[in-house]
Amino acid sequence: MLSREIVINWLGGVILALLTMLMATSANAVPSFARQMGGMQCAACHTVFPELTPFGRQFKLRGFSMSTPKPDNASLDKIPVSAILQLSRTSTKNTDTPGATSADFPRDDNIIVQTAGLYYAGKITDKSGALVQYNYDGIERRWGMEMADIRYASTAALGKELVYGITLNNNPTVSDIYNSTPVWSFPNVGSAAVMPAASTMLDMTLASQVGGVGVYGLWDNLLYGEVALYRTANTGAFRLLGLGVPTDNIVKGSAPYWRLALQRESGAHSFAVGTYGMIGKIYADNQDLSLGTNRFKDIGLDGQYQFIDGDHTFSTHANWIREKQELNASFPMGAASNASTVLRTFRADVRYNYKRQWGGGLQYFQTRGDADFLRYNDGEMMAMSVMGSANGSPNNKGWVAELNFLPRQDIKFALRYTAYTQFNGASNNYDGFGRNASDNNSLYLLSWLMF
Repeated sequence: MLSREIVINWLGGVILALLTMLMATSANAVPSFARQMGGMQCAACHTVFPELTPFGRQFKLRGFSMSTPKPDNASLDKIPVSAILQLSRTSTKNTDTPGATSADFPRDDNIIVQTAGLYYAGKITDKSGALVQYNYDGIERRWGMEMADIRYASTAALGKELVYGITLNNNPTVSDIYNSTPVWSFPNVGSAAVMPAASTMLDMTLASQVGGVGVYGLWDNLLYGEVALYRTANTGAFRLLGLGVPTDNIVKGSAPYWRLALQRESGAHSFAVGTYGMIGKIYADNQDLSLGTNRFKDIGLDGQYQFIDGDHTFSTHANWIREKQELNASFPMGAASNASTVLRTFRADVRYNYKRQWGGGLQYFQTRGDADFLRYNDGEMMAMSVMGSANGSPNNKGWVAELNFLPRQDIKFALRYTAYTQFNGASNNYDGFGRNASDNNSLYLLSWLMF
């Protein structure tokens, strides 16, 4: 009798093969948005989804409510619902170092349904709309509210046109209109590979665990600003925004977020440079709030450039975040070696696509911070195999290279290789058990269908 794993892998392979045969020449990303715009091709809003073009940024700014008239008999076109299906396979270079177990690589070398879910994606009224995604997460093996951005928008004259609005969302930077901040940055989709121990608060740490209300505006298509307040979404009015998602990080009170950017468009070229940040107090133990909070202050700088001309699209992005950590709870309770510390992350990438069909990207990434043996070994006095750091350092760096093929504009196949030159503080024997940074290199295959 065939094992369950073999059957799942075989079925996944069949689905991947079937998807490769869908070679039609025209289709649309987030199809309900495209139907709302009278069948507009996804190339109007995206270079290669989900990266936004200047028109895509305007569509989002104006509350997802822009539309074209529909025939009276176009009933299906009035339904603002779309679906997503992602199948993937992650293969780690070495899963057999001393101390490593299968639990360290739970989905390695398996074809999995990484994401399967629904979007509400469309207008609600003439001045409001939403992009809400509820899905099954095949890496975490749970259903939950992956993304929510519900907007009201309007315009006013303030010397020049001011596009302004209100957003209700569940992740800092999900409301952002640029492709350089964490939620929307390359390579856009995570994998089941082993990840470094350290990340900043703004770098997806609070994703789907908070709810926030913000106000934003773009003046004269030049100056963009946004301010918001976020609270933990496990109780109260924001509860639906975190539906099904475990609350690993509980924010005390409200955490303010801000964003400021300058942008310029000139023919085929568009530029943007900006800053953003957040301050929050997070409880050291989400099961015992009496132990107190640690304070995090993140300040980021980012920039992007796009060139879009006929068959050719080129873009480049950079993002830097500095986080000041005041470990007012973790240090006294013996879960951190330092009372305060600093963590810095940097990413830069380039992307090119031909005819929105063939292309790829290359990214350099780096994280650097003060050594803290207890913090980066989960409060233990001895380093852990695979996930630990023998020298207590959070430092990592490496490269991501990805190739994309889009047989249709709503189907994307990706082949990605991630190469580490440093992981959890060292290039060689980083965990004290003989595992090298390069052992965590991974090959990732993805098929991504929107319908």
